[in-house]
Amino acid sequence: MRVPLFVDPSKWTVVVFGGGGVGTRRAQKFANAGARVRVVAKEFSDKLYCLNVELVKADLSDEETIRRLVRDADLVVIATNSKEINDKIYNIANSMGKLINDATNAKRSDVHVPFETEVDGIRIAVSSEGASGVSAHIAIALIEEFLKRNKFWRNINEFARKFKDRLKESVEDPKRRFGLYWYVMMDREVVELIKEGRVEEAVELALKKALEYEGEGIRDTGEAVRAFLEAWGDELLGGAP
Repeated sequence: MRVPLFVDPSKWTVVVFGGGGVGTRRAQKFANAGARVRVVAKEFSDKLYCLNVELVKADLSDEETIRRLVRDADLVVIATNSKEINDKIYNIANSMGKLINDATNAKRSDVHVPFETEVDGIRIAVSSEGASGVSAHIAIALIEEFLKRNKFWRNINEFARKFKDRLKESVEDPKRRFGLYWYVMMDREVVELIKEGRVEEAVELALKKALEYEGEGIRDTGEAVRAFLEAWGDELLGGAP
């Protein structure tokens, strides 16, 4: 079972085998995130020459050459157009204990590269883990469009960020703050102000209620989300015609 994570690869060395379209996209993604990227291929796309990556021409029929090229790798990306070479790279990298992203065979990938987008500071990543790129693309496009159109959700997002910053100024204990985030989101008066777009008023009211409250708040996120959606889910879903 794979665990979804947002990882900072800026300390990684990423070795990409394949200089075509897929290899180029993988190289660009990791290079843009600050990783040291080495692309190994017989030929390289024009775009690769414009990226801050190391380009290495090599004979991948030689196992020792592959071992040398992946020895310092934190992640090995397999994206050549030769099944024989891909299998060889996988077997060597796997035997060396390297993390692998096999763009040609999702089932043997330790790491999947999801489709991603961002809406108002919320990053969203979607993967079918190789089963259906088409449906995953459509899913992330639907999520992005829904959130962009949903004024109620956008108000919640603005409120939550501002309230968190204000609460940090008054409450040092992170556990207590966590409980108070959801405590105020269960307050109908606060949420009505958020829904109406009166975010600053909502923040002030929520802060007042939070500082007057002596309990620990709500710490079960699953329970809190269910309760919130029971109360406001229909209006949220109706907020993006």
